[in-house]
Amino acid sequence: MTTSSDSRTPIRLTRVSWETPHVHRFQFEGLDGRPLHAWEAGAHINVYLPNGLVRAYSLCGVPSAAPSCYEIAVKCEASGRGGSAAIHELRVGCELQISAPRNVFALSDTACHALLLGGGIGITPLVAMAHQLHQVGRQFTLAVFARTRESLPLRTILENSAWRHCVSVHLDDEAEPVRPADLIERSPLGCHVYFCGPAGFMEGVQQATKHWSPDRVHFEYFQAPAVSAPVPLTTAEPTARSFNVHLARRNMTLAVPHNQTIAHVLQSAGVPVDTVCEQGICGSCVTPYLEGHPAHKDMCLAESERASNIALCCSRSVSDLLTLDL
Repeated sequence: MTTSSDSRTPIRLTRVSWETPHVHRFQFEGLDGRPLHAWEAGAHINVYLPNGLVRAYSLCGVPSAAPSCYEIAVKCEASGRGGSAAIHELRVGCELQISAPRNVFALSDTACHALLLGGGIGITPLVAMAHQLHQVGRQFTLAVFARTRESLPLRTILENSAWRHCVSVHLDDEAEPVRPADLIERSPLGCHVYFCGPAGFMEGVQQATKHWSPDRVHFEYFQAPAVSAPVPLTTAEPTARSFNVHLARRNMTLAVPHNQTIAHVLQSAGVPVDTVCEQGICGSCVTPYLEGHPAHKDMCLAESERASNIALCCSRSVSDLLTLDL
């Protein structure tokens, strides 16, 4: 997992494009010509909205070491938590703040072929991956799944990009729709798969790749699944319990009740914790731990990263004391 500084950058909304009746693409430029941070495919930014909400959105433009703008695509979710509705109310010319790009969904440097699978608005980080893979001349296939052609997000990019010959579109209303599992079964030997989409889509791809080596399977949730992934623990001790966290650098110990998150307890004690999704997806609250046995509930850390890091917004502790590098 790679991250950038959490410093905020003032930006201005310079363009809004209607991709579908429910998906808009937003372009931001640095305020008064201020430079934007470099970014790579898979990265997202936190957008600080006028109503006080903070939401993470994947960058879907062309990755660059010196970008002139950032682009995100957002679907307005009527039953969401308010972020998508708020961003759809923005108008060209308004000024906001964003975080530096953070990447928990980076491309592997070792893959001979990349299979990119996107369901609905989940294609946004994969479009950036297609841009980057095309730039460096690496082989890839981008398969996009949507209900209908009219509901296909980022259709203009898919149809007009220099890599459009690498794109296949699969619609639910086709006579014989193709499943992601079909493409996985036919993928080249040694291929890496990258996928993002709604819960049912994610579950299907994970099931189809369960026999693959974990280092070849890469994914990002844009919404936490209804049931958390099994916690990889070696004990049957329940995690819905109270415990203590010790902040090593501050020499401070705090009690975490069974009905509060570590992040909320720390914030209440005046310890700054960056929380955006509060679902273990975006990685903004990931913090190193030094001692103890976490009960990992996140969806953003690889198993190797969990050996020394914990997402404070959702994970808990099996041990009575968990020592954080804070």
